[in-house]
Amino acid sequence: MRRPPRAPAEPLFSGPVTVWSLLQGIFAFGLVAGIYIMAFRRGMPENEARALAFFSLVTAVAALIFVNRSFSASVLTAISRPNPALKFVLLTVAATLALTQAWPVARDLFRFGPLHADDLALTLGAGTLVLCTLEFLKAAWHRQLRA
Repeated sequence: MRRPPRAPAEPLFSGPVTVWSLLQGIFAFGLVAGIYIMAFRRGMPENEARALAFFSLVTAVAALIFVNRSFSASVLTAISRPNPALKFVLLTVAATLALTQAWPVARDLFRFGPLHADDLALTLGAGTLVLCTLEFLKAAWHRQLRA
């Protein structure tokens, strides 16, 4: 609580914050949609493409969490800052994703196909791309807002 509270007449979301949020969502959606389309064009079975897109979406959302943890600090600071709730959520998500691949009943429930090592690398790469790209753009966005 280092900053004073927001004035009651001030809008909850400013125009720049809304635009920044839309840009993040459009970028993450475009990346996941591109992965899904690419999987179909390469002949990947529907259930595997579904799993690939879902895992990519989850890693992109995790990246968005880290990008938005702090607008002024770097991503390394955001990652190293202790947050037990975030750690619990990320571990739970990772365990659930692993369960959907390791346990056939869970895989069938979600209608996922098996993902191979290269597929998992692609999903992690998607999250990393979202994180790095938005961190770079965040710095440029803040410089633009200050100017």
